[in-house]
Parts: sequence; C-alpha cells; structure tokens
Amino acid sequence: MKSRIAIGVFLSTVIALWSVCAQERPATSPKDLAFTHVTVIDATGAPAQPDMTVVVSGNRITALGKTGQIAIPRNALVTNASKQFLIPGLWEMHTHAFIRSRKSFPLYVMYLFAANGVTGVRDMGSPGDRDDFGDFPYMQDLQWRQAIDAGAVIGPRLNLALTIVNGPHVPGYPRDWAAVGNAEEARAEVISLKKLGADLIKVYDQLSRDSYFAIADEARKQGLPFAGHVPILVSAAEASDAGQKSLEHNYAVLFGCSTKEKELMQKEEQMYGSGKALMRGILSLEDVKTLVASYSDEKAKSLFAKFVQNGTYVTPSLVRASVDRVPASDPRVVKYFSPALQAYSYPPSAKPPGPDALEAQRLMYEYHLRLVNAMERSGVKMLVGTDSSFFGSAVHDELAEMVKAGLTPMEALQTATVNPAEYFGKRDSMGTVEKGKLADLVLLDGNPLESIENVRKVSAVVMNGRLFDRKALNQLLIEVESTNKILQ
Repeated sequence: MKSRIAIGVFLSTVIALWSVCAQERPATSPKDLAFTHVTVIDATGAPAQPDMTVVVSGNRITALGKTGQIAIPRNALVTNASKQFLIPGLWEMHTHAFIRSRKSFPLYVMYLFAANGVTGVRDMGSPGDRDDFGDFPYMQDLQWRQAIDAGAVIGPRLNLALTIVNGPHVPGYPRDWAAVGNAEEARAEVISLKKLGADLIKVYDQLSRDSYFAIADEARKQGLPFAGHVPILVSAAEASDAGQKSLEHNYAVLFGCSTKEKELMQKEEQMYGSGKALMRGILSLEDVKTLVASYSDEKAKSLFAKFVQNGTYVTPSLVRASVDRVPASDPRVVKYFSPALQAYSYPPSAKPPGPDALEAQRLMYEYHLRLVNAMERSGVKMLVGTDSSFFGSAVHDELAEMVKAGLTPMEALQTATVNPAEYFGKRDSMGTVEKGKLADLVLLDGNPLESIENVRKVSAVVMNGRLFDRKALNQLLIEVESTNKILQ
C-alpha cells in the first residue's frame, strides 16, 4: 500500500510540474472553436464536403454546415482552413506505451501520439517488471488515464489492458506477464484485473485451452471484452465463436485460411508452445511455402463470414509483418527514441537474417496483404494496430500499408476512425466528423482521399475539444527530443 501511495505522490508531482510548465505553452483553445472553409472528410464513407464550417463547443461538435450558413459563436477562436482537410482523430488500437524498461517516459509517449493526430489509444499491456516503488508498472497506467481524462496531462484517450495474461512462466522466456496455469487461476486473474480498472483482458500465445476458454467465460460474466493474440492451441474460428473481440497480428487467421491448418498449428506448437522459452515467431521457409500454397478461398470465405456474424475484429499489424525495416538513421529514431529504446530496437550485436529467413518473411508479408484485401472485401472490420515503438507516426505507416493491400484511402481511414468507434460500441459519440460527436479532430494540409500519405501532413489537432496548432505540436516534439537525449 505504501508503494501505491508513493506512486500517487510521484504522479501528482509530475502533474503539478506540468501545470506550471503549461503556463509557458502557446494557449490552447477557448471555450469555442470554429473551422471555416474547410473540406470535411467525415469517415462515414461519404464524399469530401468542401467549404464547410465546423463549430466546437466544450468537447463536442455543435454545428456543421456550409460556410456562411452556420452561426459562429462570438467568443470562438476561428481558423480559416481553406485548402485544408478535417478528419476524425486517429486511433492506435495496438500499442505498448507503458513498458518502462525500453520506452520514453510515458508523458513523452503521449506527446508523440498527440503530435501525430492520434487522439485515442488501446494499450495492450505492460510486463510485470517491478519499478522503483516496488509495484507493478500497470498500476501507474491507471493514473495516467485519470490525469488525461481530467485534462491535467496532454494525451490521447486511453483504453487499458494493464497487463497480458499468458500461460505459466518458463525460465528463459523473455517476458514476465500475468501467468495462469489453469482455469481457476485464469478466472481469478480476470476478476482481479476488472477490480483494478482494466478496460479489457489481453490474452496471449501460451495459454492452455482450459485457461483460454475460462477467460472467455469469465470476461463475459464481468462485462469485459477480451482481445489479443489467438493462443497457439486455439483456432481463429474457435476464438471468434468464444467471443474474442479482436484477433491481433493475423495470428491464427493465417492458418485458418489454409487447408493445412491443423498441421501448421501443430508445428507452431512444437516450436513456440507451452513450455518453450521462445516468443512466437515465424515458421521455417518450407512451412511458409506450404501455408501460402494451401490457401483456400472456400476456407477463407467461411472464416471471414464467421467473423462478420460474430462481430470479430482483426488487427493485421502490417507494419509489424513488413520486411522493410526502418533504419536507425531515420529521423524518428534519432529524434524521438530514448537511448534505451534505440539500444533495444537496434542492438549492436544483432545479426541480419539469412536468405531463407528473409524469403520466409517476404512470403508471409505478401500473404498478410492478400488476407487483408480478402477480409475487406468480405466485410470483416479491421483495426489499425501497429505494435510499434514509432508512437503516433506508425499509425500513418499502417494506413499506407492498408492501401498497399488494396483498400481505398477511405476504407483505410475507417480502420483508424469509425471502426474503433464501433469496436468500443461508441459509434454514436466518436469516430466521425458529425454534429454531436466528441471533438477529436485532425486538420491536414493534404487530402488523404487523394493520397493516404497526406495523413502525415498534420496542421492542427483537437483533443477532447482542446486545439493544438502546429506551433503547439512542434513544442511537444521539441520537448520529446530534448528529454530523450538524457533518458537512459
């Protein structure tokens, strides 16, 4: 209990310091905002609407219509946004913002999301590494969420898994998450996380079948969604039928579209299953060739129809599968990675993969693209979730990957806007630019429907009704860069 009090005092101090520093920042929005002459891309699927006025009062969009036909409140801060484009705030639906050992200080991770137009984050859990206060890091995550909700800290809306529920820990396994060995322990973990304040239960690779289905049942009883990796011993179809809300990284989906599904599941279990001290990885080149060659349109259509019927979402994480690794010289690494994160992401001792491994990765990446295209055409709802340390900007990368897979720019944009809103059951309050919706918005200097790359051209961000213009966003980035230089 003393450690938790200490954590609270620590974060209260951070918030107090931030409040003092905030007096030096460029002013954010007054009560009302108005964007005039702006082209609205509302993410409903409708065409772009030119020469519009959007009014924000408090944290809601209170008026939207043709410029000249909408009354602007007398005290509003007016932005003439001619030649600019207004889209809903973006959601990053798979990230790990609070893994202290190799990240920046969480405050600066939040700044990176904000500066890149990411106004919402589903954080998929931290390991159980004890921090300086002798407590678990995810206890602090709840306080970051509280501080952001209160407006004391700049950051996106947070949806928290807190930790990751996996099978019994194996000596040598590189992660130490919440471990459950049977159905009874699995149920107890769900109940405990619900009491702590988790928004969802994150499931992982090495869960036994009994533990997994106990989690599914207890999560339903507790009114919590469960999502994450499909465990190695569970098929994608079984996960969907069990009520898993989202399937991450295409795990199990890859095998579920193959006539060799059972055979490949067994091989994966032999390599990475329960009792193995290895994290889940790619199969051998020959097995990958077998997977790709055994793709079945019939199996894929049947599986995707099940996803649609059950309301199962898929988070493909194409940037994670891509063979095009971001070089250490990339400005995003140089400027915004702490030394610890650079050392973790680009270890000097790392050896490049051999030709067989590279070919296996290439084939798997192309297979991912094929499945994403097929899922979109089948009506499966997909989410942008990058599992990347390029906080914020990786969402832009993933949107570009979605288009590369064959989605239209509008379809790609929806995977980071309206689809997350529907996933959360909040389509009536977020995800689109419409009257009455929460004012989470991004103002762009280019049309993302002409080129999805234009989502990178962020001119301003509105987070819960607060305006951050380009100058304010640049100041956030300056603080991240200057502080990361001293973080070890």
